[in-house]
Amino acid sequence: MLAKARTSPSWTGATPAPEGPLRFLRGIGRHVGWRGHASRRPRPRDDAGFTLIEVLLAMVVLVVGLLALVTMLDTSVKASMTTRAREGATNLARQIVEDARTIPYAQIVPESIDSQLQTIKAEGKYPLADSSSASGWQIERRGITYTLAVKECAIDNPKDGLATTKTHEEAKTFCEGQENWKEGTVDTEPEDLKRITVETSWTIQKHTTTVKQVSTLTAAGQAIGLIAKELQLVPPPTPFEGSGVTAPVITTSVTQLTFSVSFPEGTTAVDWSLEGATQKEITGLSKATSTTFSWTISGVSDGTYQVSAQAVNSTGVIGPPISIPVRLIRGAPKEPSGIKGGFKKVNKEGVPTEVVELQWKANSERDVIGYRVRNPSGKAVCPEPKPEEPEGTLSTATSCIDFKPSEGSYKVAALYRIANEKVEESAPGEIMIKRPESAAPNPPTGLGATKNPDGTVTLTWTAPSGAAPSFYRIYRGSTNYTSRYSETTETTFKDTDATEAHKYWVTAVSSELVESTFSNEASG
Repeated sequence: MLAKARTSPSWTGATPAPEGPLRFLRGIGRHVGWRGHASRRPRPRDDAGFTLIEVLLAMVVLVVGLLALVTMLDTSVKASMTTRAREGATNLARQIVEDARTIPYAQIVPESIDSQLQTIKAEGKYPLADSSSASGWQIERRGITYTLAVKECAIDNPKDGLATTKTHEEAKTFCEGQENWKEGTVDTEPEDLKRITVETSWTIQKHTTTVKQVSTLTAAGQAIGLIAKELQLVPPPTPFEGSGVTAPVITTSVTQLTFSVSFPEGTTAVDWSLEGATQKEITGLSKATSTTFSWTISGVSDGTYQVSAQAVNSTGVIGPPISIPVRLIRGAPKEPSGIKGGFKKVNKEGVPTEVVELQWKANSERDVIGYRVRNPSGKAVCPEPKPEEPEGTLSTATSCIDFKPSEGSYKVAALYRIANEKVEESAPGEIMIKRPESAAPNPPTGLGATKNPDGTVTLTWTAPSGAAPSFYRIYRGSTNYTSRYSETTETTFKDTDATEAHKYWVTAVSSELVESTFSNEASG
């Protein structure tokens, strides 16, 4: 019975047997500290609990576990912060690249890319504005301050030739590794592509990390040159009329007009043009954003002119023009010159009708909007008067037929508009018309028409005998005066608009516009 008690102590009673880790620890203590005693005498039931060694071992296990947990949490927090910072840097770099695409292609230049991005407005704010007074460009996102560095350079595609830049400053416009300016076919618009490089850096616990993003932009149908803006007239010292400085009307006798124009950074020159013809290139503008130029208008006829300006970048690429109209109304046009005419007969609906026909030279002034012919009684006969328009509608034709002819003085005046848009007449040119004393010229003979392989028709005839005519008049389709087709001083004429077959006639016309009878008919 005693041996049984030594080897099999009883655990029955008020204190239950320990379970799990406690049983394991108790077993360790038993074997380490009191194995011999336990084999001789069982532990009293009222002494059940934990020994000091058991508690210490439990604390060691707990501390080791907590240290491992804290280390894992610290590592997780650091990884989360690093990931969040990298996400913010990546998103910021992508935003800058996308916003760069909203800037006109021509205005993306190294000198101003930073300032242009910082002034892009969205929802009433400037999301890319510099948020720090420190040097450089800083933006704060998610409690992290990012330092930005944005670079831009051009890429010249050799398929359409190469740039002609030779100086070091010009070469800096292109991305590194391009030496296009050494040789090759000249490319007048070498900036085929533009590369945007964004470097976003941030520092956490004295450790600096950088994210780099690169994107290539294309013109995609945009103008590739720099775009000038705000072209306007600098008001002269004397008053001028019109709708402001962007559409002036000059009614005074000034001899020179001065204009101002603005342009983006990176512009090295400005070309200004008059009616599309370049007048002068203004250079030395690398650090300027505006300039002025002058147009001398003495000796220039009145009328409306288009004044334009174009920005030129460092590689010589000329941007699209900006234009404004300038209207000069400093006086009336000159009277029409070269007036000739007289009595003659024309076919009106197949009936020979006596008329007075006039012709004159067109005025050189640009503000002439038409001509008006008055008969000897002062009544307007051309353009043809109507009940609702007794003076006739405006017409720029330089000929007139009066179907109610009379002898006397016919007057031809040029029409123009004054500043209030009212139509006025110039001083008239005058011609005295009398019935002709000489007979009409003889008609041309031997009219022939030849159809050419290219679809044109060539007319030939023989000059009439007697006095040489002033010119020949070609009729196509009929002999009515409305079928006059062309005039020539030669005895041959090519009709380049002859896809269909036509009938032709030719008459000889004197210097007084007296016309011969018709030649024979020819078809072609």
